[in-house]
Amino acid sequence: MLRSVHCASVAATVAALVLPGPATGVERSAPVDGLTVHPEWGSVTGQGGFLQRGCRSYAYTYAISPPPGIWALEVFIRGPRLHSVAGGAFIDGYDPTSGTGHYTLCRNSTRHGRFTIWAKLSVDDGSGHVTQGALPLDQFRLRRTHR
Repeated sequence: MLRSVHCASVAATVAALVLPGPATGVERSAPVDGLTVHPEWGSVTGQGGFLQRGCRSYAYTYAISPPPGIWALEVFIRGPRLHSVAGGAFIDGYDPTSGTGHYTLCRNSTRHGRFTIWAKLSVDDGSGHVTQGALPLDQFRLRRTHR
């Protein structure tokens, strides 16, 4: 019972952090700024390719080895103009520690170029102590399609 209540609490917290707020122009700071990078906790990797016409689904992969406890992984993707373009979340008890995430981009609202993906891992040890850290960022390109 306690675990399900806690997972629901973590899910609500993650949703509050991942859902976009009011538009404030160009976003220059990352949600992981100030966090220690922990490469030993895992990685998140963007998949390059072509920015297709219309709205399409794109993928990224993640693989984590979190410290003991209940974990939540938040993923953030920033486009070439430093705008946040997508995000995702994975939660202990609901999602595996490795897999593929998907996000949707529309070519008319973003442009081709270099994208950056990073993630924040939060772990609750069960006694209310939460440890947070960042996974190493990855960069990938979505290229212009040939005409």
